[in-house]
Amino acid sequence: MTTTATVLVALAGVAALVDCWSVAKERLGVEFVATPLVVIGLIGAALAVDTGDGVVRGLVVAALGASLVGDVVLMTPDARFEAGVFAFLVAHVLYITAFLETGGLEVGAGVAAAALIIGIGFGAVPQIMAGARSHGPAVQTGVAVSIAVISVTVVLAAATGALTAMIAGVLLLTSGALLGWNRFVERAPGGRGLVNVANHAAQVGFVLWLTG
Repeated sequence: MTTTATVLVALAGVAALVDCWSVAKERLGVEFVATPLVVIGLIGAALAVDTGDGVVRGLVVAALGASLVGDVVLMTPDARFEAGVFAFLVAHVLYITAFLETGGLEVGAGVAAAALIIGIGFGAVPQIMAGARSHGPAVQTGVAVSIAVISVTVVLAAATGALTAMIAGVLLLTSGALLGWNRFVERAPGGRGLVNVANHAAQVGFVLWLTG
């Protein structure tokens, strides 16, 4: 990884720590600054890494950009959950496209990831869906589609065979599950702070994946 990319990832890490502090202390003004800075730093890092595939890099950068939109939308006091979910869905589709673009996916790793998702799903998905149902059909449909798309993202991340992508996929799944649980079931230990930590760590993982 280039020096510039390393510095930008480090700065994104500092912003992530500030973001976690702001969430824990409920300092919304600081969070409004820190959360976007994390993703902006990672976008810069993704643009600075050495990679032989400009298409994959572009897809990851676009995915990070869509995630940034989702983060900002969900931070606003009058946030529309559906709009935030749509932005994150776009990000996942872009990640999926990036994984497919690399080719040479490993079936065994993908199957193992699918088994993990099914195991986790039995415990969490029914309760999340039950909670989403009470918010109306639009939210329920959005949550169902999100679960499906996140699952595909995690499976394909594992199928790349790259450890960084595998870990990032698991962290992304964790972030999505916690977000749904906090929103539709009950506040999980760590609340939004843990959601942000898992999400930011996943984004770092996808940037590191670009380095091969």
